[in-house]
Amino acid sequence: MVFSTRINPLLFTIFFFVGISMFSFGQNKKIDRLEQYYAQEHYKSVHRKAGKLMSDPSFSDFVLPKYYSAMSSFQLMQNPYWMKRNIAKIDESCRLMNEVFQSEQWPMIMETHAKELGDMAVVFNKWLKTKDNVVDRDNRKHLEDWIENSYKNYRFKNPVIEEVDADGLVSEGLTISERSRLIHYSYEFIGIPYKWGGSDSDGFDCSGFTNHIFKHLNLNLPRVSGDQYKYAKTIQAKRAFMGDLVFFSEGKEITHVGILVSQPHENKRMIHASTSKGISVVDIEASSYWKGRIVGYGRIIR
Repeated sequence: MVFSTRINPLLFTIFFFVGISMFSFGQNKKIDRLEQYYAQEHYKSVHRKAGKLMSDPSFSDFVLPKYYSAMSSFQLMQNPYWMKRNIAKIDESCRLMNEVFQSEQWPMIMETHAKELGDMAVVFNKWLKTKDNVVDRDNRKHLEDWIENSYKNYRFKNPVIEEVDADGLVSEGLTISERSRLIHYSYEFIGIPYKWGGSDSDGFDCSGFTNHIFKHLNLNLPRVSGDQYKYAKTIQAKRAFMGDLVFFSEGKEITHVGILVSQPHENKRMIHASTSKGISVVDIEASSYWKGRIVGYGRIIR
């Protein structure tokens, strides 16, 4: 049988535009870094790096540099000294976010970056209630109108974490601030390779990584994952969230440990030392491999 090598013009057109769409939203290391720095609250670095990507022709089809340029500006406007020197950024940032809103990738961005967008809604509400003498009346009115008539047209997920709730979600162990510091610090090591027995930036194994990260808060965990499992207080899955440990097993013994980075009621995600990818983040519930090997969750109590 002879197969034709001719490509249907309609199919070619469909695949071409699908490919362009995927490319324009697809991630690469530089954009991954924007997300990491934003999560770590390095907003000046995000704003600077996003600006460089927007001026790079090879990133002209990417939407996320515009998104992070605007979002980092909105975060920085809480600093009156930065705002005083960068008032022109108000118009620019609103314009960039309008371009993001109008892009084909916006529905996906709105879903995958829901927490960032929800947190920004809180920032805007706080700013609107504050008497700001740095921003002149015209610029303030422009931003107020944009927030009310553009940004608030969308409803974003806005998780609010209480220090203590009825179920005792955060009734013990680390504070919210400490948990946040722990996760931000752990993200600094993304990409460091796996090294059996490693416990520093030259390379980590799984328990060496968790041991190193908790030392950032002056907490000394046992060195081996099995001992860390015994050391931590066992908690239910519904109570476990960022800063808690998650343990895995291939059989009877604990063979792996990671640190949760997810918020309550989100899919459980962890940062860990992967033998194949080094320090990386994985969605546990989206992975049949990890989901099927969970032993339990642990909380570190001072």
